[in-house]
Amino acid sequence: MEGMIRRSTEVLQAIAAIWLIFVALTIFAEVAFRNLGLFLGADQIVQNSVPAIVFLQVPFAIAAGTMLRTTLIFGLVKKRVRLGINFVSYVIGIALFIGIAVGGWTDMVRGWEIKEYQGIGAIEFPVYIIRTVIVFCSIIVVFIYLNLAFRAVTGTDSTPMAQD
Repeated sequence: MEGMIRRSTEVLQAIAAIWLIFVALTIFAEVAFRNLGLFLGADQIVQNSVPAIVFLQVPFAIAAGTMLRTTLIFGLVKKRVRLGINFVSYVIGIALFIGIAVGGWTDMVRGWEIKEYQGIGAIEFPVYIIRTVIVFCSIIVVFIYLNLAFRAVTGTDSTPMAQD
């Protein structure tokens, strides 16, 4: 299970990196060709790409144990309490990402039905793809948090400082 999670999050991370390079090249091209009167619609691409890139990177950050955390209290308590703190944070993460997935599901399905686009003029960006990425990655994060919660309960949590 651990290997499958790690591999899938690495694939999502790679997709995010490729997408980010595309966004950077689009911005460069828009600035470079602005004097020629060419408009590529970089603002639409950036506006819609940022949420997708973030959600593609979140599963990797959570699975790798590199999400932002403060160690002020965490470093002062015993292992059992740290595992408890982790378990509670994992349950909160599960609830949060279930909420994001459930809340975005209807809009995602509707977006695919109507082929929802945003923008006018030079470029129209397919928003339904972004909605799908957000829902899909939220579901993946729920499974990652479920795995982490199980590991916290069994005492095998391997996130930083959990076993110290």
